[in-house]
Amino acid sequence: MLAPFFLRRLKMPLPKFQLPKLPGQKEPPKLWPPTLPSTRVPTPFGTVHLPEKKLEPPKLPSFDEKSRIAMKHAVGIDLSLIPAMIPWVGDVVADVIEDLHFAELRKALTPKQYDEFIQQDKIAPATIAMARALTKGG
Repeated sequence: MLAPFFLRRLKMPLPKFQLPKLPGQKEPPKLWPPTLPSTRVPTPFGTVHLPEKKLEPPKLPSFDEKSRIAMKHAVGIDLSLIPAMIPWVGDVVADVIEDLHFAELRKALTPKQYDEFIQQDKIAPATIAMARALTKGG
């Protein structure tokens, strides 16, 4: 008795999903390729026109031996947050683990890549920051 119900349910077409249209936009954003439509934003100083922006997927770094070591340490920095949840001693343990990984990263990366990683690490998790640093920093 249940099988026909599920079979009928599987044959139903999926509903079309659209992102909401924000005030000042002519059309809603497109899901693929990800596109932000042109928008007019009213401000006290006049109207600001923002052009259409197509978002591109991020480039992945080349994974040679040095990059792989750096990515492993970035993952280690992110995973060092797990012991930080242990009351009293977890924060100390997490800080020590994080500092050891940062010291290894300083040895593995060029100064330009390390500086880029530090800048990106302020706004993103270490793994994402490392991927950005390896693609940007030469």
